[in-house]
Amino acid sequence: MSKINQKNKPQKLLPNLSGLEQAFRDKHGKVVILKNFLTKEDWWEMKGRKGSKVILTHDAVKKIADQAGIKTDPEYTILTQPNYQNNYQYLIQVKICDAANVCTTEMGESNRSNLSSRGRGNPANMAQKRAYDRAVFRHVSITGLLGEDELEDTEPPKDMDRLTDEEQQAIVPYINELLAAKKKPDFVKFQGVMKKQAKTLNPNQLDYLRKLFKKKLAEISKSF
Repeated sequence: MSKINQKNKPQKLLPNLSGLEQAFRDKHGKVVILKNFLTKEDWWEMKGRKGSKVILTHDAVKKIADQAGIKTDPEYTILTQPNYQNNYQYLIQVKICDAANVCTTEMGESNRSNLSSRGRGNPANMAQKRAYDRAVFRHVSITGLLGEDELEDTEPPKDMDRLTDEEQQAIVPYINELLAAKKKPDFVKFQGVMKKQAKTLNPNQLDYLRKLFKKKLAEISKSF
């Protein structure tokens, strides 16, 4: 289901390694090892009965694409429109090219059976993301990794799991304040507190609090 131009095809740089030990060549010809390039926000490890898999966020895949010099104008083609006969499946093809005009074509599919709960609201977008991630992996010759949008009913770990026990304890008072907020003025007050305390917290703590803030504010807004 996938094609790649054979001329000037990127070669696997470290064929005996796997996972984040793999490398690709960037737009300047420099070898980039994934584990040195990606941050801890870019990936996580999912363990299962058959072993573990390294999962990359879609933003991480886009970072790799940018570093590899892949152009930012992928060409998408819808091959299959959803209907009741095909389980309402989208099949979308993407073509990506780099500055040397070496191109890779891949496909991504989504239907009612292979989407997680967060992806069911926009199946076409999920098919696009799957196609794009697969194309980038193939283009830079990275194997064995999955984009987060490949996951079906298994969601990534909770954001709190990315924090150490000490980091979690440090933001407990802020979490409790958010959980106790009942009116919009409570959220305005919380924002004022966070502006003063932002420098004392690390990016992971701030990210968790921002997401919780947005979630709680949305819940409160629905009640008005």
